[in-house]
Amino acid sequence: MAPSVQRVRRYRGIEPRRRRLPLAARGVLALSVVALGAAVFLTATGGIGPLVASLGNSLDAAFSRLTATVQPSASEVVATDSPIIAMPDHPFTNVATAELRITVPVAVIGSTAKVRIYVALEGLSMTPVQEVSVGSTTQLTATVDLTAGQNNFTATVVKDGAESAEAPVVTIVLDQDPPKLSITSPKNNATVNDSKVTITGKTQAAADLIAHNAANGASVTGKAATDGTFSLVLPIDQGSNAIDVKATDPAGNSTTVTVTVKQGSGNMTAQLYASRYTISISRPPSSLLVWVIVKDPSGAALAGATATFVVTIPGLNPVTSPPKITDATGRASFTVALNGPMTVNSGLVVVSVSYPGLGTTTDRVALTFTK
Repeated sequence: MAPSVQRVRRYRGIEPRRRRLPLAARGVLALSVVALGAAVFLTATGGIGPLVASLGNSLDAAFSRLTATVQPSASEVVATDSPIIAMPDHPFTNVATAELRITVPVAVIGSTAKVRIYVALEGLSMTPVQEVSVGSTTQLTATVDLTAGQNNFTATVVKDGAESAEAPVVTIVLDQDPPKLSITSPKNNATVNDSKVTITGKTQAAADLIAHNAANGASVTGKAATDGTFSLVLPIDQGSNAIDVKATDPAGNSTTVTVTVKQGSGNMTAQLYASRYTISISRPPSSLLVWVIVKDPSGAALAGATATFVVTIPGLNPVTSPPKITDATGRASFTVALNGPMTVNSGLVVVSVSYPGLGTTTDRVALTFTK
């Protein structure tokens, strides 16, 4: 039984149900009405032809894009990581070949990849010199030739036409020339008044040094400074000591120089001389010159020593000189006048020399007085 009209109207929130078109259908209907009106207008004004042509062209272009053959873009080959060349144990060598130890990325193990090795000499650009196949591990070795001087090596991984970035540069220096070696002190055949000798000289920077004394079997080692200078202290024995000094440069080349020294007494020495050793009392000279040569314990001339001469002449009183000081050559002298009644007999000259820290030494010479 249908509800009465009065009952339905009593509830304002409920509208009577009516059958309506769906929303999509109503939209299509509205567009159709608009399109029909536009067609009538264009027909009346003559614009329908161009519109139809334009729509046709647009549809053709869209259809062409949909049906066109797709052209594949070139795929980019990404290079693998670079290899690593291990630093050599000895960057300086005198051998004309070297072995490079190279580590490759795990990703290329067992593949067709190769390691390409480059070298650049000092001042020149990198040049490929060798290719080595990658094996079943990350490690491989390559033997390369060296040129005298600095050899800079790098490497890349080459796979499927792509090449990796370069490995960090490793430098090996080929040096086959022996180092120069000179001994500054002591001079060859020098006398050393000590139980040890200090050897100084110059050679190649960072060279290893060894000094060996054949007289007592003693040896000492050292290393040259950055400017090539060195100093070695070695024990010596009494008499002659032949010392071999050997310098070995970082590449393994060596040079040996021998210097011989003699161990002295360690004392100051004085040698006395006279202008005449035989004098005729009947025809004597007007004076007699006497002098002394003083040397320090190393055998060098000693300046500043004090010398006192005493000259004994038969028939005359002994003559003592005032203190005389040795010059830069170690020499001091005294002249005594030969005046008075001399007799035939022997005479004597004595010198006494002193120097602070070296004590006192003496020497004497005999004189002969004849008719």
